[in-house]
Amino acid sequence: MFAQRKLILALALFTASASAGPIVYSVSVNFNDFTGQFGTMDLTAGTFNPIGPEIADPIFGLITGPNGQLLSLSVSGNLDSVNPATGAVSVIGVTGLGNLAGVMAEFNGTVYATDLYNNFYSVNTTTGAASLIGSTGMPICPSLISPTQVSDETLFTADGKLYATFDGIDLTTLALVDSPELYQINPATGVATPVGPTALGLGAVAKIDGTVYALDVSLTGSNTVLSLNLANGNTTFLNDYESSPVPGGLNAINVVGVAQIPEPASFGLVGVGIAALIAFGRRRRTA
Repeated sequence: MFAQRKLILALALFTASASAGPIVYSVSVNFNDFTGQFGTMDLTAGTFNPIGPEIADPIFGLITGPNGQLLSLSVSGNLDSVNPATGAVSVIGVTGLGNLAGVMAEFNGTVYATDLYNNFYSVNTTTGAASLIGSTGMPICPSLISPTQVSDETLFTADGKLYATFDGIDLTTLALVDSPELYQINPATGVATPVGPTALGLGAVAKIDGTVYALDVSLTGSNTVLSLNLANGNTTFLNDYESSPVPGGLNAINVVGVAQIPEPASFGLVGVGIAALIAFGRRRRTA
């Protein structure tokens, strides 16, 4: 009986941990030394669990590509694959965007990307080559004009539509250069239609279990997890997320890509636990 209780308790704890979270694959950039890091993130607790070594050529955006592989876009303009078990990054091919590469997303089986001029491209997941579709009409990255000005941009899919967010800010004055806006993008033309104003500093967005989570970067306070309303761009605070390599440090570590962890693996492990419990019960009855 004691052994059976232990098995039931273990199964209950595993089931609870499998349903907790949500936990997602994520990639961050450390702006102290401009390196990247792959790992998992608990969107409720805000904790980040690194997997693998630092990434010398930081990657932005994280999507599930063909055959379940994770894809991302490097600062140098490569299409990369990420091994979710080890965090190892492999170059698939050169996009042709060079250091003008922006962010990427998957929509209806096609991978799309932007550049710093906010042109819109489709990306060949076999070769990495990017093909121009058109201009989004969104503002260009202000760093192309002034080195003290930067932008935040996301590209993501939710509810059968393709969305983007964009803003620009001056790092020396913290003045807005481009007001933060949520857009819906026409994948056939690349044209972005404004939906509504949104939070400043969004670095990654993903819809998980019915909630649209937005990871927000702050220059003056804690980095936060928000929920995003796709109808009007409004956001609601959920919790803070780990953003510094040391307690109380500057917000150096910013999440710039998230992707949902496939569910079947968790369900399969739960099934194994249930099967073990049933087998144990059968042995006990026949003993």
